[in-house]
Amino acid sequence: MDSVDSPPQPDAPWTWIHRRSGHDHDGPVGLENLLISIWSPYARFVSKWYPEHQELQARLKHSDQAVQKVIQGNEEDMGSAAPSPTTTTTKTGVSILKSLAGEICKMEDLRDDSVAITSPSSVFAGEVVSLMDSVVQNLNDTFIFLAEDNPTILHVKEEQVQDFEERLIVFRNFLSLIPNRLLISDEYYVNMFDTVQDLALGFQRLFYVVVCNIINGVEELAMELGEMLQVMVDDLDNFIVGFIGDEDFESLLVDDDDDGDNPTVDEKALEFINYLVHKLKLMMLSCNEDVKDPFGILIDELSFLRCNLMEDLLLLNKNPIIKEMKSLTISTRALIFRTGSFFCKSRYFKQEDEQMVEYWCLKIPDLLRAIDDIKQKASDLFNHCFFSSRRSWQSSNSPSTTNVLEYVNFVINKVEQLLHSKADPLNALERHMENVYEQLVSMTKLLCDIVQHIGSSHMEFLLTRFKDAAYQAEYVIDSFEAGEGLIWGHKLGLFVVIKDVKILHKELKAAILTMTTTCDPVIPTISSTAPSQANYYVKGGSKGEINNRVEAADNKLVGFKDAEAEIIELLTGGSRQLKIVSIVGMPGLGKTTLANSVYKHPSINLHFHVRAWCCVSQVYEKDSLLFDIFDQIVGKTIQSHDTSREDFVQKLYQSLKGRKYLIVIDDIWDIEAWNDLKGPFPDDENGSRILFTTRHRTLALEANSIPYALRMLSPEESCELLWLRLFNGETCPPELSTISKRIARNCKGLPLAVILIAGILKKTGTKEDCWEHVSNKLVSLEASGIVEFSYKHLPDCLKPCFLYFGTFPEDTTISASKLIQLWICEGFVQQPNLGHNSLEKEAESYLNDLVDRSLVMIGSRSSKGGVKACRIHDVLQDFCSAKLQEERFLVREQYFGGICVLHGDREKHIGSLLYYYKSGRAMNFRYMEFLYDFILQYEVLLVLDLGNVLIACSADTSDLVNIAKLVHLRYLAIGVGTDEIPSEIGNLQNLEIFILIDSFREVMLPEAIWTLARLRHIVKENYFFSFKHYNQDFFQNFSQLDNLKSICSLPLRHGDDVEKFILRRLTGIQKLGCKFSNSWDDSTGCNIFPVLDYLSELESLKVVFLGKTLYPCKFSFPSNLKKLSMSYSRLPWDEISIIGQLPNLQVLKLLNKAFEGQQWDMREGEFQKLKFLKLDTLNIERWNASCEHLPFLEQLVVLSCQKLEVIPSSFGEIPTLRLIKMKWCSFSSTDSVKKILEEQRDMSNDQLNFTVVGAIHC
Repeated sequence: MDSVDSPPQPDAPWTWIHRRSGHDHDGPVGLENLLISIWSPYARFVSKWYPEHQELQARLKHSDQAVQKVIQGNEEDMGSAAPSPTTTTTKTGVSILKSLAGEICKMEDLRDDSVAITSPSSVFAGEVVSLMDSVVQNLNDTFIFLAEDNPTILHVKEEQVQDFEERLIVFRNFLSLIPNRLLISDEYYVNMFDTVQDLALGFQRLFYVVVCNIINGVEELAMELGEMLQVMVDDLDNFIVGFIGDEDFESLLVDDDDDGDNPTVDEKALEFINYLVHKLKLMMLSCNEDVKDPFGILIDELSFLRCNLMEDLLLLNKNPIIKEMKSLTISTRALIFRTGSFFCKSRYFKQEDEQMVEYWCLKIPDLLRAIDDIKQKASDLFNHCFFSSRRSWQSSNSPSTTNVLEYVNFVINKVEQLLHSKADPLNALERHMENVYEQLVSMTKLLCDIVQHIGSSHMEFLLTRFKDAAYQAEYVIDSFEAGEGLIWGHKLGLFVVIKDVKILHKELKAAILTMTTTCDPVIPTISSTAPSQANYYVKGGSKGEINNRVEAADNKLVGFKDAEAEIIELLTGGSRQLKIVSIVGMPGLGKTTLANSVYKHPSINLHFHVRAWCCVSQVYEKDSLLFDIFDQIVGKTIQSHDTSREDFVQKLYQSLKGRKYLIVIDDIWDIEAWNDLKGPFPDDENGSRILFTTRHRTLALEANSIPYALRMLSPEESCELLWLRLFNGETCPPELSTISKRIARNCKGLPLAVILIAGILKKTGTKEDCWEHVSNKLVSLEASGIVEFSYKHLPDCLKPCFLYFGTFPEDTTISASKLIQLWICEGFVQQPNLGHNSLEKEAESYLNDLVDRSLVMIGSRSSKGGVKACRIHDVLQDFCSAKLQEERFLVREQYFGGICVLHGDREKHIGSLLYYYKSGRAMNFRYMEFLYDFILQYEVLLVLDLGNVLIACSADTSDLVNIAKLVHLRYLAIGVGTDEIPSEIGNLQNLEIFILIDSFREVMLPEAIWTLARLRHIVKENYFFSFKHYNQDFFQNFSQLDNLKSICSLPLRHGDDVEKFILRRLTGIQKLGCKFSNSWDDSTGCNIFPVLDYLSELESLKVVFLGKTLYPCKFSFPSNLKKLSMSYSRLPWDEISIIGQLPNLQVLKLLNKAFEGQQWDMREGEFQKLKFLKLDTLNIERWNASCEHLPFLEQLVVLSCQKLEVIPSSFGEIPTLRLIKMKWCSFSSTDSVKKILEEQRDMSNDQLNFTVVGAIHC
């Protein structure tokens, strides 16, 4: 039995009654209190039920005055200085109360001869129920009192009174279910209530007389009490059986014309269900085996309804306002009544009686059908009244199982975060949230264990329903967090989710039994024993291993060596007039790969003065492409708003004039694109060339180009490429040789197909049967089918990450760091079980795995060797986009040029908006206003990326105030047109990434930003944050933000408030960007920079210095620092030693006058772990160094160091050096590198590469 469905377990019946009665006793039950507690409800009820009986009312008034005198005397005695338990007042009070026993008997005689009022009001129905509560409590208290002097009385209670109490409880709760209108209009129920009040008042009189007689010494009366109770039990039995035997009772509960019906449902009616469940459990222990299973199901279902529906339905919604809700309420009351009836009638049969078994076999299915009816009504109510828009969306989609497990994990994490937040508004839903969490986790674990069977239509149908349930859970949670709708509606929605998942869980278990023996063998991509989603796939190797394998495979051109040589000849030979060459071929044939190999070839590098590469695609922006080309040619970026289009085209033309250039235009689709772009490319008859890649031979001819048709790979070349991808040039294992050749042949000569299949085989190991399975599948697959095949063999946690590439424009090179943060904020990345990796590291491993599977291409690498930018093949891009459209996860907003990523609905419940603004469009205020109004309608956004919208559309203060209403936001990237971020940003308590873009000004961060406990990254591009407006109280009370990992950019000065109070509380910071101001200290005679050595986790530091730096300087960098970038410090080269001594430094970027002076003399023992060195815009002339000074250097980048004479010749002997890149340096320095390269080639060192862009005469 599920723990989440189990109601509280009652104690023994009498203590259960006592504990919930509302009458608390400290110590023994007092005699006076007992008598008064019996008298009071009796007198109150009689006075209201017989208001016109003068003699009865007179006796009641006289008796009540006597009782009030006793109560008043006790209060006075309690207030005296030295109260005594044996005072005269107490003795007198007992005497008075004993005398009332006779009065009660006389009043009962008078009542027997009278007629009660014939039309009881609703208050009287409540009084009857209240009187029954008093009867139960008084019975309990009477025996507690009697047991003080005669403990054997308790034996009588256990043996003979328990049945009586139970019947009172059952009957009391039956009364609470009867609609008031029946007490007014139905003669049967009017007479029934007369009988009830007779029984109840008779019980009260009995208790009173028994107590008084025992006090007078008539103890034998107590011993006869059991017999007296048995008589009353028989009376109750006869009445209850007649009452619950009314077959028309349930139909009488329904009256569509009566909207004011308000039965007296209260907490005790709900506890009655707990009581019934407890009793049914005891009954099941001794029931016949034939009915034990359905009996258990009945108990589970009742417990489920009690824990997840009844309380909210019956207590929080006593006045249903819609027809469906009222119908559900009536059915629930009827179920309680029928269950109580089942329990009572079951007790009348003897154990193992055939009639009892027959009765159970008949009634249990009826009760289960009634429960199913309630659950269905609950679903219909929620879908009709709370979920109609989403349900209509779901019904319009065909079943699909993309990313189900990963999406459900996203919802699970969302619920878990809410539960951990312990927010006050959550209290109303906490129990329901916990149940949803447990059910989703349980179902997910079961699916993980059988995921290899997910392939049959039935399994996919179950998964689709599971996904729908998860969507519904997220819908309810989002609506709740956004403050939409009623709490009761949210509870109802979660009840429906729990109900649906429980049903699915049962169906899935049944399906497993029939499928495990019939499933086809599949490739074992996922471990069936994995405990969680985070580790049931084989991750890619370490970053270094992946880099080496992929780089080696990418750099080796298979099947195209002849083509490469022929295209190089076309580009470098022939006429000196401007000439266009086009590589033509079908998608996936390798056009871009071949063009890239040609573009990077050393002979091309040396032949042309300047080179540039751009990608056009079907949708392109002329200005953006030309700006990009200009940046590659000139070495600096011009902002589009700084110059007119005509002026810019002229500048590009002039930068190319007289120079031999090569421009590669990749993936061009039509002649109009070339007509748009060709204006700035002069023909100086100096051998300049333009290289196209295109699918269309017609376009090549229209552009007067030389078309070069790319052929398919031969079977032998396909096999060579496959082996290269799988074994990195090593020999294929003999047992796999034949099957691998067959697989290569089935790829039909398409390089992309070979690469994708290699990605699949790489994860299957070297099992021949798995390779055989792949081979069989390939026989009937075309190129598009191979992409689908590769996708299906991805682990579930990688599928959404891969499909997310479909949200970016075609041929976009994507920042890896941005992509990783988007994945995390979308909920695609799960914390690994062992917890060794951060979410960023885990997401990085996801990306590396996709690269290793040949689904993602590396655009560029970071200075540390990781993936800096990436992209996917346009064939894969089309697949991802189509798959998202198929799932209704993606809608393109053409008006804005943006992309909307959905999480389950097409309107209000859009989860992400990513915008890619069309630069050619005119901007105006109305457009900006409409854009932000459009965004604000999506109240549950997780991701809002306006980072690609031009600065002219930047948000002002009012826009930011409105965006701060999107309380679900996790990722916000936006340009700002204001100097101050409003304090309302503190409303975004879920915000993890906050990026401000293209704002060339100081921006004041509000104090509220530091209350965002989930914030991980704050990024400000182009300038810095300001904290001048903060007061001292804030600095003193600033709390530590443990999750914050990076912030760019802080203004820092030694000893200022930002250093002392903010930075010192960011002890977990890993990446920091800041501006340093001079802090000259007269006492030490040096310039002291802010102390950072306490930031033990800081790995990356970017420092921009303000003003001319005074030296000597005192730096305090943390020893763990791995990456350092410095600008404008203008320090002499002697001061670099403090940096060179950092023990873990791997990346150093010295930019824009970071150091000044003609000569840098490197010293021994410094920079011993440096892998990447960049020198940019420095006035250095001579560099005295050797290979021993940089023993592990891998990349050297020198930009705009125009006075540098030569690169040290011994650098060629650095064994780890892979690349020297130079741009806009002197001819002498570039010649020195060419000489180094030639020497290394002569020594058979092919690993060192050299790229150069431009060169100038000093």
